[in-house]
Amino acid sequence: MITGFNTDVKYRGVVYHVQTEDKGTANPLIETLIYKGGEILGSRRLPYGELVKDGDESAITKLMEDQHKGIIMEVKRGRYDPEGASTVMEDLSLDELVLAYLAARAAAK
Repeated sequence: MITGFNTDVKYRGVVYHVQTEDKGTANPLIETLIYKGGEILGSRRLPYGELVKDGDESAITKLMEDQHKGIIMEVKRGRYDPEGASTVMEDLSLDELVLAYLAARAAAK
């Protein structure tokens, strides 16, 4: 069993905590929780029993990483901000700024 990932994500000066874990072979589920100040704001669950046969740890790790990174991007885009305000550029890394620019440019075509 892979233990999981924990990341603090800053958005508009507020720190959100993203936690992703594998529930194990007895309960093949990847769960990600989003916290703000100890309160759970949201969750995402991915049952992987049908996706990963024979307990392939590298495949499970990849699913976990993808889900964890996806939730981090949702936080950085303001999904869990009750005010619905837009992202402050200082909250994004250079890579994320480039990806946001390319996505906006592709959407404009």
